[in-house]
Amino acid sequence: MTDLETPPLWRRWAAAAIDGLVGGFVWLWSAMCLIVGVWGLRSTPLELGAAALLLAAILLLGVVLHLVYQVAFVGGCGQTPGRMALGITVVRRDGSTVGHSRALVRCVAGWLSLLTLGLAGLGMLLTRERRGFADWMAGTRVVKAAREV
Repeated sequence: MTDLETPPLWRRWAAAAIDGLVGGFVWLWSAMCLIVGVWGLRSTPLELGAAALLLAAILLLGVVLHLVYQVAFVGGCGQTPGRMALGITVVRRDGSTVGHSRALVRCVAGWLSLLTLGLAGLGMLLTRERRGFADWMAGTRVVKAAREV
């Protein structure tokens, strides 16, 4: 075990809020472009089936964008823009870099944690390392980022 410092929970939550705002903006912009594109190609109003299909596509777009956002940033450099802003990073338990496969496992485990309505994340409140279900599954933890000198 290394002497990596665990950040307070408010930093993790604030970083998640920033990432939610960034991701939400990208998703809304992409969804708007998709809707305008579909309406531009049609000469008649959308029927109920087509509207349901468009809604499903917009929701799937949100899921894919979240997956790409988390895996690309966490797998590439260990930080999303929200984590960068608040000086925290995701590392393996020994302090090494995460990599894209662990970032993917962490993202999917985070979704599974949502199925328990957040109960699987209680480890963040009850353990010293503040590791939730996603961190346990991926073998990762969130720590304060090392300052460059």
